[in-house]
Amino acid sequence: MLKLTISLALLILFVTTPANAQDTKKEKKQTTLVGYLSDCMCGESLENAKMAADHPKECCLVEMCAKSGYGIYSNGKFIKFDPKGNEKAKAFLTTLKKEKDLKVRVRGKMENNVFMLASIEDAK
Repeated sequence: MLKLTISLALLILFVTTPANAQDTKKEKKQTTLVGYLSDCMCGESLENAKMAADHPKECCLVEMCAKSGYGIYSNGKFIKFDPKGNEKAKAFLTTLKKEKDLKVRVRGKMENNVFMLASIEDAK
């Protein structure tokens, strides 16, 4: 009976380990998202794409909002950027000419519910 229990435990361990390894690889894969750039302070309260599109660049650059970091409203949810991504987003905002409809295309990868931003560009 003990041999059977050990055999079953080892079988379960070997069967589930490759599946977990695949999930880790998927999480590290680069992704492209299209959505609306916002500061985190305001972004976390956005309820829909229209609200996100109406959020002004001026607000994103106000010191209190800028210190909260940045993210993207995409596919019905707000996703925060990593600290280096926050710097890239702020630099992007300072060069942007439009005041609203801050639709962007970002490339990077998700890690622990944070988007590790590699690049950001205007989506329009």
